[in-house]
Amino acid sequence: MKKVYTNSHRIGRFRFTTPRIPAFMRKSHGRILFVAACMLVLLFAVSCVLALAGSNLNAAVARSETRIEAPAGEKASPPGLYAQYAILIDGESGRVLFEKNAHEQVPVASTTKIMTALVVRDQLDLDEKVTITPEAADVGEQGIGVTPGEVLTVEELLWALLVYSANDAAYALAQYTSGSVQSFVELMNSRAAALGGRETNFENPHGLDMNTPGHYSSAYDLALMGRELMKDPVLARMVGAESHSISGPPGQPERILENLNDLIGGYKGANGIKTGYTSRAGWCLVTSAEQSGKRLIGVVLNSPSKQARNVDAANLLDYGFSATERVVLAAEDQRLGVTRVSAFPRRYVKAVPAHEVAALTLRGSGDVFDVRVAVVRKSRGGVEKGDALGTVEALLNGQRLERVGAEATRTAGAPGPFTAVFAFLWYSLCWMGKIISAPVRVFF
Repeated sequence: MKKVYTNSHRIGRFRFTTPRIPAFMRKSHGRILFVAACMLVLLFAVSCVLALAGSNLNAAVARSETRIEAPAGEKASPPGLYAQYAILIDGESGRVLFEKNAHEQVPVASTTKIMTALVVRDQLDLDEKVTITPEAADVGEQGIGVTPGEVLTVEELLWALLVYSANDAAYALAQYTSGSVQSFVELMNSRAAALGGRETNFENPHGLDMNTPGHYSSAYDLALMGRELMKDPVLARMVGAESHSISGPPGQPERILENLNDLIGGYKGANGIKTGYTSRAGWCLVTSAEQSGKRLIGVVLNSPSKQARNVDAANLLDYGFSATERVVLAAEDQRLGVTRVSAFPRRYVKAVPAHEVAALTLRGSGDVFDVRVAVVRKSRGGVEKGDALGTVEALLNGQRLERVGAEATRTAGAPGPFTAVFAFLWYSLCWMGKIISAPVRVFF
């Protein structure tokens, strides 16, 4: 007898029978599963597209602009000066705060040595040894009394040059740096032009002008040079010292150098820079001072006496400190924007100014500052701390005042391929979750 199998099962005394599923229903169930699988694949594909679209940035650079107006108040009266030529600038931003015949080309005496020092610092190391030539020893006028064959370091000669205004030190440094005074003077003029000095022509490294009528500069150009010198910590320390000692001639005591700038130690916050005098140039002084976070560079040329020169310089600085307010345009750690280092996973670094951007404004002047920031939105690969990510540009009344870089605050590397693929799949799944849950989020 043929045995027939049925969908029945016995458990103990009970029998259970599983109902038969018709063929058409089995086919419909398969189609449903197939359609559901296709929808899931399509949904995942759409999520992948959305994940990729989310990684694209429309603009390569993010830009922003902020406007800052100067504080209101009564505008101070400018100072009266004995000097024929003068200027006062903000040592931080370089903006001009006061000027009097500041672009006239005139003799500038030993303030010339500011540029001599800048060129020497560009070309030489401080510990290099300089052998004094007979020509250097025979320059005359103000000097430290060097002797032919004497050996001094570059650093010692710079101290003599800037503190005691030694002409023999200037000549010795020029000869050693370039082989001749003439070639050194060419470097001086090139350096002045690079700083923006358009009203300068040097013919020697010390400033003696009896036989050099073509040796001249302007108050404005000297202010540029003075500001540049104060950026060098070595030179700034020298011009701010009240005195310093260097080695003397063989077998003799040390030379004690007293600073010729009477404002050092005699005016609050004075920290530089250089005096000068000849009968043609009159009494000259390029000065620097700092008070309450304000840094000023002042220049007075052709004052009638040493006392008048000192009074002029002090009055100029007093005006600058009392009549101005310091406006911070971009703080040192201010977040300017973010740059994406990688899309999968999302990695960003913050961009901040390379240094604080600030400027002095005359109270009641109506100055308007505009700060324009541009930061790249994504980088190609990783970035190192300090890498340039953009710029910060400050404008004063529509004219560019200063431009500095925007830098990365930390190092961030690009991910490896496995990490990138895993992050991409994760972001795609997150998009799937958002799409599936959208009706719930909309209606509930």
